[in-house]
Amino acid sequence: MPACGREAFDEEFQVLLDSGSSSAHSMLAFVKRSLAQFNLSNSYSPTWVLNEAYMRGIKLIAKGEQIDKPLAWVRSTAYNIIREQSRELNRFVQFEENMTESLINCSLTACEEIEEELFKRVSLAFEKLAPEEKEILILKEVKDLSWKEIKLYLVLQGKEVQHEATLRKRKERALKHLRSIYHSLEIQNV
Repeated sequence: MPACGREAFDEEFQVLLDSGSSSAHSMLAFVKRSLAQFNLSNSYSPTWVLNEAYMRGIKLIAKGEQIDKPLAWVRSTAYNIIREQSRELNRFVQFEENMTESLINCSLTACEEIEEELFKRVSLAFEKLAPEEKEILILKEVKDLSWKEIKLYLVLQGKEVQHEATLRKRKERALKHLRSIYHSLEIQNV
């Protein structure tokens, strides 16, 4: 199959949405097995993985790249997405274990002082975020709204939002910015 653009990619991907398609059954089974292999079945749905693969394909094509075999590309990209999520989860678990170990090793008073200092630093970092960054973090992390609910809320506020994926990216950038500010404050206090 020759390299494909957006229309061809969409046509090929449409096969995966057809419940009667053997390619769809095969891909769904593969994604489910891969999620189970990495112990992520309870954390991510096959639909989310395939949606993420589709979005990556669209971005790649928008950059001018070519995808030679879309279904094979989606399959390998889905597997890579699952591996990435597994690594992220492992990093989080490792961080959580390190934090637990640190908390166990320090005295209660010292821990309270550390927690207070960390809370102050996080609060200060949060205050330095742009209003839009604060808003997306509050809506998603504090109020625990779904992306659909956040999109509706922002539209009702008169803000233009085209895709839920855009909101996810905004949240990722806001968290990255928050971390950056937090770490700069941490360095200043050393």
